[in-house]
Amino acid sequence: MRRRAMLLAGLLVLVVGAQGALAGSAFSASGWTAYVVDLGTTSVAQLNTATNTTTGTAIPVGGDPLGVAITPDGKTAYVTNNKDATVTPISTATNTPGTAIPVGKAPRGIAITPDGKTAYVVNHDDSTVTPINTVTNTPGTAIPVGKSPEFVAITPDGKIAYVTDFADNAVTPIATATNTPGTAIPVGKGPFQLAITPDGRTVYVGNITDNTVTPINTATNTGGAAIPVGTQPYGIAVTPDGKTAYVANNGGATGSVSPISTATNTTGTAITVGAAPEGIAVTPDSKTAYVANEVADTVSPINTAANTAAPAIPFGLGAQPTAIAITPDQAPTAEFSMSPAPAGQATTFNGSASSSPVGSIASYRWDFGDGQGATSTTPVTSHVYGQPGAFTARLTVTNSAGTSLGQVFTGQTVSNQGGPQATTTHGFTVPTAPKPRLSKLRVSPFTASIAGRLARGHCVRPSTKNKHNRRCRRAINLRVSYKLSNAAKVTFTLKRQVGGRKVRGRCVRPNRRNHKSRRCTRLIGVSGRITENGRSGSNSLNFNGRIGGRNLGRGSYQITAAASKGTSQKATFRIVG
Repeated sequence: MRRRAMLLAGLLVLVVGAQGALAGSAFSASGWTAYVVDLGTTSVAQLNTATNTTTGTAIPVGGDPLGVAITPDGKTAYVTNNKDATVTPISTATNTPGTAIPVGKAPRGIAITPDGKTAYVVNHDDSTVTPINTVTNTPGTAIPVGKSPEFVAITPDGKIAYVTDFADNAVTPIATATNTPGTAIPVGKGPFQLAITPDGRTVYVGNITDNTVTPINTATNTGGAAIPVGTQPYGIAVTPDGKTAYVANNGGATGSVSPISTATNTTGTAITVGAAPEGIAVTPDSKTAYVANEVADTVSPINTAANTAAPAIPFGLGAQPTAIAITPDQAPTAEFSMSPAPAGQATTFNGSASSSPVGSIASYRWDFGDGQGATSTTPVTSHVYGQPGAFTARLTVTNSAGTSLGQVFTGQTVSNQGGPQATTTHGFTVPTAPKPRLSKLRVSPFTASIAGRLARGHCVRPSTKNKHNRRCRRAINLRVSYKLSNAAKVTFTLKRQVGGRKVRGRCVRPNRRNHKSRRCTRLIGVSGRITENGRSGSNSLNFNGRIGGRNLGRGSYQITAAASKGTSQKATFRIVG
């Protein structure tokens, strides 16, 4: 027979969204609203968790509602009616009940497979499990299990459904492919509710008679060492991040919740909640656990980061909350645009058109299609393609609840329903970069002096105060500026300007034979060069007059700046001393 909480009238609290932070608490909004099933009126009312008030019209269901699970798409909630031996499907879009589905006697626990195709209902008095086809809402052949079964949990891969056999102190595994039960697994006394880690490796079973939790290894279907918790562990839920199993301890003078570290299977400090806590569920972002306090007629939100409970939320409906489920967080939608730039220039990607049904986009993971990628928390990024050609870029987004491509499932209802819409691709062509055009080359100042006088160990500018000091060479500081039409490597070379004579169209070295020829300026190459990567637009560099390991002497110079595979330009400057 069921313990006190199941013999009492049940109230179903179904958390399906929140629109703001809990009043009087420090918890962040998740965008979910709550549905409350009132046993006395056999109906479901809505609870706005932003204002903690009930809203909307009551939804009628069957007698003595005790269990609930939600389809992965969040569109239908299935409620077990213990008194009527039926299950009521509720459309969450219209808040209207569908035709009741007949199952076995005293249906209690319910779980929906990760693919959403089948709901498994535990029939306590028949010692069976009824599979329901969620497409047609028709029951299948009952599956025999152990005595007085209570609840069911399904592995994340959907292959095994585990059922607690209360009177047999065991758990029966059911192969969902054939709906055949396997060998019962011994656990503690009075196994009740159960939950599974998101990796599918461990089933946590609450044993209400001996106040323990048994971890079952799903690879071997063997129970591990019992984990001590509080009095009469009824509800149990694993956080979507898989780090903690929260156990609602229904017995004792004061209700409490025991957190279990799934890494070490050790119990942390109990968290005080309302009287007779039973159902418990965790939001898809793993930040808040909601606990239904049956006798207190409240729900306590627990901050999972600090493991502290906020002020309880009173229902004021004259009922007793016993079960909680949370609608799956649906996948965000990825979308982006890009402005293809020529090779060597930055192509801009903008993912701000991406959206999430609840919350916001928390991260943008980019694959640029050339073997490189990036992840950011902002929607706009850029990337430089080294070569022209056709590319396909991909954006994958994750929302603030951690939902992206994958699915997170902990036994009864999917927490995070990832989907293919969380990623998208766009193909485009990176054109060949145009030849870079270099312009507006200028050296300033045009005339630089290297004349100096020693003063206190430094070569300084000559003045009347130091005119008798020893001569020295001062360093010069020339600024070379230029513009580029697009990014390119720029090479600077120097030639010295010296006097010459024009002979047969050429400017040659002066000598006695050509001293009467027309004067001209000869250019003599200076050893060495300077290179830098110029960016599109204005550029500048500082030049100290040293090139090729030598200082430039007095004289006039011509500097040439040449953009790689592009144009060049010349400018002149002078060094005096």
